Amino acid sequence: MTTTVDWRALREEFPTLRETAYLNTCSLGLLSNPSRQAVNRYLDLWTSYGAAAWYDHWMAQLTTLRQQFSRLVGCEETEVAIVPNISSGLAAISSSLDFSKRNRVVTTELDFPTVAHHFLAQEDKGVETIIVPSKDRINVDSRALEEAINDKTALVATSRVFFTSGQIQDVAYLADLCHRNGALLLVDDYQGTGQLPIDVKATKVDVLLSGGLKWLLGGPGIAYMYVREELIQSLTPTITGWFAHRDQFDFNLSYMAFKEDARRFEAGTPSVAAVYAGEAGLSLVNQVGPEAIRQRTSELTVDLVSRLGEAGFELQIPATPESHASITLLKSSEPHAVVKELSKRSIIVDARSGGVRISPYFYNSTEDNQRLVEALREIAKGSQI
Repeated sequence: MTTTVDWRALREEFPTLRETAYLNTCSLGLLSNPSRQAVNRYLDLWTSYGAAAWYDHWMAQLTTLRQQFSRLVGCEETEVAIVPNISSGLAAISSSLDFSKRNRVVTTELDFPTVAHHFLAQEDKGVETIIVPSKDRINVDSRALEEAINDKTALVATSRVFFTSGQIQDVAYLADLCHRNGALLLVDDYQGTGQLPIDVKATKVDVLLSGGLKWLLGGPGIAYMYVREELIQSLTPTITGWFAHRDQFDFNLSYMAFKEDARRFEAGTPSVAAVYAGEAGLSLVNQVGPEAIRQRTSELTVDLVSRLGEAGFELQIPATPESHASITLLKSSEPHAVVKELSKRSIIVDARSGGVRISPYFYNSTEDNQRLVEALREIAKGSQI
């Protein structure tokens, strides 16, 4: 853990913040100087080497990227696959599962829609998708989850952090619940990895998906998938491609032999520009350390909640700071109008159903929070909130 971090110096690595109060990392992490420099290196290599860059540089960069992610989540490099997005990772895993005996998939009302959409599209193949409701739009009752999981459940697919409320789920508890019922646990951790520490071995999750778009500062087009080592050989995806082939560069059409590690879940050629940006983002997160980041974002979130509460705004957030990730929902009847008004003032947040979502990261400051709340007070005079 990094015990002392110069947050102001780190802030200087993100040029957007010179003029803008950017409080929207849960939609898109800011471009850092290191990520811009990394993409420029990729372009220079493309210019200098052409196709030879694959063999002399780019394949090695894929390995370095897997190593960076494995360091962050506490697994082996051989347990990491690089995919273009969460949907591709879901497809690789679900196409590996036999739903003939266990056909139930459990997710929740508060999970990002990608998960439910993916499995609902497979109803004609006999997959039964159970969406566990939320009573308060903040959390999901663990008892309701327990009731949904039975001997027909193949997979529970849910988030560690809910994308609207910022509630943190206990994934170690969920993994134990799944395994006691003979099911697997897939964690969509796009909202969590980077801003919250995780040890995939300690939590015993089976599959974890995350990506560069948000807290990992790599931009769009790059995602990461951990698959527990003991599972890898038992999962054979039918949605696949040449990067999954054991003898990839033999170009033999007559047989399909999968790689023996998690790379079997990779399909086609990756976006190399995204690989370079993603590695730079992960490197920065690892350098700062997820424990230090969690402490910093928790302090910023507590400060934000306090300022909003004192200003009289109504929030939809978890009950305690310990269960609250760096996502705060300000209730609003006109969230899109509020977001638009804030944007005019160079304050960037996002709109979600029923509210304005505010998501500070380690590069933010209490001054950003103050600027936001002052602007909201002004906007509220026009009754737009």
